[in-house]
Amino acid sequence: MGRRGRGRGPAAHAEGGRRRRRREYEAPGTILKGPPIAVTCECGAKRDLAYGESWTCDQCGRTWNTKQIPAEQYQEIRKLQLRYRAVPVALASVIAAIAIFFTLTGNIFSVFFLMPVGLIGWFTLVRPVHRKRYRQAISDLPRWDLRPE
Repeated sequence: MGRRGRGRGPAAHAEGGRRRRRREYEAPGTILKGPPIAVTCECGAKRDLAYGESWTCDQCGRTWNTKQIPAEQYQEIRKLQLRYRAVPVALASVIAAIAIFFTLTGNIFSVFFLMPVGLIGWFTLVRPVHRKRYRQAISDLPRWDLRPE
């Protein structure tokens, strides 16, 4: 917390302070719980729901329940998402470990060489292939048409 934030209570942040609003995909537990389910009502209203959550449309009053989706199929999506999120984290961890090793051994020049080479390798070689495989894996997953209750 910087100097400007000291001495201010939580009310100062709520009244227009500089706190950033979280996006839907940043909600606590989003990564481990699985991706949100986009529900579009027949009247045109849209909402992202967690698995097992119900929603009553404010415009038309229809109730949508995401438990209509089979749990096994949703678990497949969750596992797929976690697996494909782990690849960039693992690669970044390996690069960081090598950078720490070079720093501890006194070979600082290698760190300045490793970081750009690692980033160029990620963005030009690994990331396009990773995205292509992820999109292909997602396209093979089932889609559902939920019915209002």
